[in-house]
Amino acid sequence: MFRANNLLRSIPINIISRNYQVCVVGGATEIGQTVSLLLRSVPLITKLVIHDNLKHTSGVVLDLSHVPINSTLQGFIGETTLERALRSSNLIIATGGILQSPGTSEQHWFKTNAGFIKTLAARVAKISPMPFVGIATEPINILVPMAAEVMRNNGEYDPRKLFGITCGDPLKVQALYAAENDLNPQACSVPVIGGHSDSTIVPLLSQAKPTCTMNEQSIQEFSSKIRSSQEDVVNAKKGWSPTLSVAYGILEFSRGILDALYSRPTQINAYVENNDFGTSYFSGLVFVDKSGAGEMQRYTNLSEFECQLLERSIDQLRRDVTLGKKVLELA
Repeated sequence: MFRANNLLRSIPINIISRNYQVCVVGGATEIGQTVSLLLRSVPLITKLVIHDNLKHTSGVVLDLSHVPINSTLQGFIGETTLERALRSSNLIIATGGILQSPGTSEQHWFKTNAGFIKTLAARVAKISPMPFVGIATEPINILVPMAAEVMRNNGEYDPRKLFGITCGDPLKVQALYAAENDLNPQACSVPVIGGHSDSTIVPLLSQAKPTCTMNEQSIQEFSSKIRSSQEDVVNAKKGWSPTLSVAYGILEFSRGILDALYSRPTQINAYVENNDFGTSYFSGLVFVDKSGAGEMQRYTNLSEFECQLLERSIDQLRRDVTLGKKVLELA
């Protein structure tokens, strides 16, 4: 006899379990709009919430409502509505602040983005239990440690649930490695560790698959190309920061977290609190389950060049983390 439980087993798991709420804070920014559009059609998301202080936020929500998806969409505008927007969220994605662009000073960029993360972190700290939080606002190396300090000082904080979103780094390197060696990008993988800036990202070409023959000079030149790839995009976009590949990385991060929440443990590239690599925060492939981040993938047999890059990256990360923790004192 055909039984109901056989029927359930035959239905894809993501069809019977669409029960998660995701909130995009900064959802009306350039990156936030793209992320919201991508998340709109993720099957596991039952409700997508968009929050921003920008005056066109309601228009963004209306625009997204014209995408024919059978899930709830809700928008909030203004700082006074932030707590309501965050309420009941399983995953919060931070895309707010401003991008580095022509005419924007680095000081104004950093001050604006730090202010955004301080406000968000203080509100998240009031939620118990703490939801998963992914920060995409730059500079991630500094703002994630800062967010952790804000949460510690304001209430609820679980280090296993706070992530700097760095999924875009290995995806970018994967694409560049495939182009460099005339390969199918989807058949390639290149681990990326360290941090999330041109001076802290460490591509592990020694661990790349499939293996390609590259001499030492080619490896060093290609590693430099990877580290300057964001600048290349900025130059090609006439001063504007990359957004599309960043948004795609956020999509991959969100999918991974939602899988983990549904008790399907996975690995996600992220910048997390981790003391195992010579600094208190580090980025790499992290094991994640419904309780949050666990062990980070380790690699052996790194090349001498990679070890040198890693050593310099850790030195810079220590400075970034220290600055992040001191930002509260400087406020």
